[in-house]
Amino acid sequence: MNLLPPWLGLSAEQKQALPRLWQQLVDEPSMISAIVEDMALPAERIQGWGVTLILPKPLVGELQLDRQPEAFVTRRVYQSLLDGRFRPMTDREIGQENAAGELTMLIMHFSARQYGPGSPYGHSLIAVANDTYRTFHDGYNLRAIYYETNAADQYAAVPSGFLRRRFVNEAELTPLPLEVRPAYFGLTRAEAWQQQPGPPTRNSFEHQPPLFCFSASQRRLLWFALFDESDEALMPLLDVSVHGLKKLWRGIYERIEDRMPAFFGDAGGGDDGKRGPEKRRQVMAYVRQRLEELRPWAPG
Repeated sequence: MNLLPPWLGLSAEQKQALPRLWQQLVDEPSMISAIVEDMALPAERIQGWGVTLILPKPLVGELQLDRQPEAFVTRRVYQSLLDGRFRPMTDREIGQENAAGELTMLIMHFSARQYGPGSPYGHSLIAVANDTYRTFHDGYNLRAIYYETNAADQYAAVPSGFLRRRFVNEAELTPLPLEVRPAYFGLTRAEAWQQQPGPPTRNSFEHQPPLFCFSASQRRLLWFALFDESDEALMPLLDVSVHGLKKLWRGIYERIEDRMPAFFGDAGGGDDGKRGPEKRRQVMAYVRQRLEELRPWAPG
């Protein structure tokens, strides 16, 4: 909670309700949330935190994200979630918009304990945050991504590839101090392709369709395995037994071999007891490079 940025302008009631809401959202496919953690610190290891939501087209239109929204977009989205007026998108709904190239994201907020152009440690946090951004945002077939933050953040947002946008009530915000004055940034596919490759936000618009179209449960397993989780850690996360976990891995291998018979080379064949670890290594090496395999995809 002490990483929640002050520019959001949340009421005391909203702040009190948010932890319960986050618990409900943490396993939703439409919520993308990550922390930056410094394991060398004795305390307060969580140094940065960001939250992104994949938004349905009607809400994008209601909020006027493609034009000039009113300030405090994030606060209104949180309140809509708390009121039940906005239902998070399902895996299939995301897959349909992803396959159609109509996916829109809103970075609700990002914050770090040390932040600013004069802080070397703050610079290192931004560098790690950019790497983390790739893992959590690349691989989607994005139409647009928008970002609400505070007005002091332009020094970091623009080099990341975002373009400055304006709120419809921009003039009313001018008296507010920079640290509590919201600012609006965004990037569309057309704008991204006008930039040179390099900035992380621009690069997130690079996309290829997935080759294997894994099921939701298979993608969930691969996502957790991406962070080198052991089988013992994976089973409670996925709520499966040893047998269930082996069945999921076997289904992944079979889908890959069905669509690309030569994928495993000498590791192919039916003896998972001996070849399974090598197959798993090859699969994880592949999905780390091709993150679209971890994203929902439902053409038609």
